[in-house]
Amino acid sequence: MSSPSRVLVVNAGSSSLKLRLLDGNDAILARWDLPVPAGTVDRAGLARALADQDLPDAIGHRIVHGGRRYLGPVRIDASVERELRLLVDLAPLHQPKSLDALDAVTEVYPRVPAVACFDTAFHSGMPAAAATYALPREWRERWDLRRYGFHGLSHAYATLRA
Repeated sequence: MSSPSRVLVVNAGSSSLKLRLLDGNDAILARWDLPVPAGTVDRAGLARALADQDLPDAIGHRIVHGGRRYLGPVRIDASVERELRLLVDLAPLHQPKSLDALDAVTEVYPRVPAVACFDTAFHSGMPAAAATYALPREWRERWDLRRYGFHGLSHAYATLRA
């Protein structure tokens, strides 16, 4: 299978929705930084921004939390989306914004394959000593408490650059 030639990368931050359309060599073909008023995507503004673009071959979504299950990129389907919604409590300030962006972009491009990439995936191989909270074992086991690590996609990028 060949690599997609046009990928729309979606990054929902705390105050903006960053979109980048990349070619097969990661060159930026188009870019948009849209405001996120009241923490939700302006769907009409998003549709206007993307209106003049050809259909991307794929969409990549930055999602903050993949929990214990998603340790690498995953193709998004209804089941994956349901599971990501169950992780909102683990990242309540960021996960809802990422999922809102997923919904909004899917409304514009409902048939384009989408992949989720997780900030927590980079840190999924942390040794137990780093992933374990200094809490009673009973609590950790009862509530499945552990450290996940964040900003993993940025760490992965910086590691590759270094």
